[in-house]
Amino acid sequence: MTSVIMPKTGMAMEEGTILRWMKKAGDPVRKGEAIAEIETDKSTMELEAEADGALLAILHGNGETVKVSVVIAWIGQPGEVIPAPSFAEPVPAGASAAAKVPAAAAPPSPAEPTAGRVAATPAARRAAGERNVDLAAVPPSGRHGEVREADVLRFAAPAAEARNIPEAPPLTLADGDRRVPLSSIQKVTGRRMLQSHLEIPPVTCQARADVTEMLVMRERINAGADAKITINDMVVRATARVLAAHPRVNSVLDGTDVIYRKAIDIGVAVATPQGLLVPVVRAADTLSLAALAARTRELAAKAREKKLAPAELEGGSFTISNVGMYGITAFTPIINLPQAAILGVCAVEESLALVGGNVTVRKLMGLSLTFDHRVLDGAEAALFLKGIMDALENPLMVLV
Repeated sequence: MTSVIMPKTGMAMEEGTILRWMKKAGDPVRKGEAIAEIETDKSTMELEAEADGALLAILHGNGETVKVSVVIAWIGQPGEVIPAPSFAEPVPAGASAAAKVPAAAAPPSPAEPTAGRVAATPAARRAAGERNVDLAAVPPSGRHGEVREADVLRFAAPAAEARNIPEAPPLTLADGDRRVPLSSIQKVTGRRMLQSHLEIPPVTCQARADVTEMLVMRERINAGADAKITINDMVVRATARVLAAHPRVNSVLDGTDVIYRKAIDIGVAVATPQGLLVPVVRAADTLSLAALAARTRELAAKAREKKLAPAELEGGSFTISNVGMYGITAFTPIINLPQAAILGVCAVEESLALVGGNVTVRKLMGLSLTFDHRVLDGAEAALFLKGIMDALENPLMVLV
């Protein structure tokens, strides 16, 4: 018999949510076949069976959040009895997801005296209470006719599957107020942003780049292209080029050491219904503007569809967050630990300027750079931001 555990897909992952079981208890499964859809703190993934057999029992239903390495189901041969409750515990760190069950099982928990009640083990009563299951309706499998925890879980699994809720439903309070639980992504984002706020001495510097010529160039590029280039694509491209000349900005802090990242892997923040995700554009400095735009579109679409792989969300060396489409002219972005800095991109505004003795209208875009003062000083950060301004104001630098 083989256990199915909540997988740990990253060092920071502590728990996962079962969005839905793709198989029901009793269904045959094959090794490598997707049996459940799991939401981690960063993305949604399919959980694959580690063995051939049947899905004997589902221990945690749709919508449940479970700690990593906890057994959530059992795969075995039809007719096999799943292990005693003591085995439905976290698998030791480093153990395989297909951890084999020991040959000798622990003795079953004694059933509580009936005294007019249904005979059931304490674990069964606890499981029934948690799942609002009537013990009298559960077929017992105990050798003395008692209801075991496995019986309750097996009985409750179809009902849990039928609910098919990825998040806990909102609760209606007095006067029409609603209480809505945070999504897994929102909870993890909140914890990390709080950690960043508490640990880092941040400084934010603001600037405005004249992007008049850049927008003209973008319009010309898009006039004959099927796939359009966005302002954000041009900012990412410019930032990637400038990062190469400022390696300290493209670094991460590890304790009291600064690790200079060789690769320029830029995280691009994407708003999704579940919360903010930051997929990473690998080796952004090596991509042409068109290739970078295509990759960014692909990652953004996968983020909104909850199809990002864990590897597409990890290992960024710098982050860009664009809120310009919402009309924001300045803000203070929070650094994505353990990175050294984050660039905020703001709205484009029209402004009068004196050029060659004549008053003309120019288009200015706000830039907000927040940096970790333990890694960078003000002069370094200012030079880096000035480099991005120069690149955006001389758009040929973005293309070459």
